[in-house]
Amino acid sequence: MPDWLVSFVTHPATIVMVGGGAGANARYWFGRAVAEWQLRNFERVAFPWATFLINVSGSIVLGFAAALFLRHPDESRRVWYLLLGTGFCGGFTTFSTFSYETVKLMQDGQMGTALAYVFGSVAVGVVGLWAALKLAG
Repeated sequence: MPDWLVSFVTHPATIVMVGGGAGANARYWFGRAVAEWQLRNFERVAFPWATFLINVSGSIVLGFAAALFLRHPDESRRVWYLLLGTGFCGGFTTFSTFSYETVKLMQDGQMGTALAYVFGSVAVGVVGLWAALKLAG
């Protein structure tokens, strides 16, 4: 394999791009599945479960990636954090969507649901990341 191709494939920007593409694709399919489940089971619930679950599960994945790869003594293993943490989780989690959905709930007069969404997302995301760090050692 030519040196330029090896340099391109192993470059941090390429690794982040591949992880981000996979994360964005996973976000799309996971979000659709949760939205369809929510429509079938809770047609009248306005809570944005798809974004909530994406952000929480992304926090958990990020916790495991950080615990397993950022502190690893072999620096060559840290590239996995670029792929999974920066790339995949960056493409998968949805802070901008979270912000929009919160404002939309507020505009729709659902202040209680908006507050539950904000505090629930932050609290469960932080607890999920903390638990993943603990479980991964």
